[in-house]
Amino acid sequence: MQDEYCEWSVTRLADGRISRVTFTCEGPEYWQFLAATDPAKVLDLYRGHIDPAVQPNDLLTSAGTYNPRNKLNSGTSKGAMHLIQQNNTLGAEIELAAGASNTRAPKGVLLTNDQDLVRCGAYGQAERHSDPTIGGGVNLLARTDANISLANPVGIYFAGLNTAGWASPDGTQPALFWKITRGTAEKAVRAVFEVPADRGYLVSDVTINGKPIKFGGQISDFISMKLTGVAMNIGKSAHPPIAGCKSRAAKTAGLTKIDVASTLRRPATPARY
Repeated sequence: MQDEYCEWSVTRLADGRISRVTFTCEGPEYWQFLAATDPAKVLDLYRGHIDPAVQPNDLLTSAGTYNPRNKLNSGTSKGAMHLIQQNNTLGAEIELAAGASNTRAPKGVLLTNDQDLVRCGAYGQAERHSDPTIGGGVNLLARTDANISLANPVGIYFAGLNTAGWASPDGTQPALFWKITRGTAEKAVRAVFEVPADRGYLVSDVTINGKPIKFGGQISDFISMKLTGVAMNIGKSAHPPIAGCKSRAAKTAGLTKIDVASTLRRPATPARY
């Protein structure tokens, strides 16, 4: 049920101790496209990252198309090749950034607070951590009167793992156990937290603020995600702030005067998207 653009799978020994935790933030759309154009590559990647014994039929629906929720990518213990939670999609990421690219000034007051923006713009869920934070960052760029886009390749990426307060039995910095296994250092989409075999201990022997790691969620609390907005021609793309909130957000925002403007505006020139 994790819906903050980060999902994981935990590998345990027979006694329950954790030997590895694998994290992914890669959207399902890429995999659906790749399966339709190069199914052999999909199989190769699954064998390299999930299980060498994976067979083509393990990844397909009864109709013979790629199944994002296949048996190797639908739980929390057999693997995590890419995201499957319904909100964790590329489309959701784009819609979120697009909606946040509009500046808004209901009642004549320019909004700058992350929570006010997400509620007024109705481009995400205010109770999540990701939506208000990402939207606030994108809107900050919008307030510089710039053309705005998303950096290529468009997606959510791992920004890093903060291991402050973590400790290992032999004093090794736990940050060294975090390895990017897919993507680049700047745009990582897959990572593994695993203690090398020659250390003689496991992930479960690493502590976070004095408590041993028993669940993957303990690690995820210290992972940062990022969406990268690009601002071009700063100061040269002035657009008057929208005077109200989106209709479905008006009640929450406590407004009476509202607009129903699209969250993705396309002025004739220059375009902001």
